[in-house]
Amino acid sequence: MASALQSPLVRYGMGASSAIIIFIVAFTFAEGLMQTILFVIAVTELLIVPQFLKAAAE
Repeated sequence: MASALQSPLVRYGMGASSAIIIFIVAFTFAEGLMQTILFVIAVTELLIVPQFLKAAAE
């Protein structure tokens, strides 16, 4: 039986959804250095989480 995590659309969708939430929080509630840190976390979330999920699917 195939795992849902084997689909790139699911993996990148999960990373993108959490990154969007972090972006919204950064724009709404943070400012200055904290906002920059949250932006870096969101980009990392977009790039790294799908790779971890791919490894978890294998």
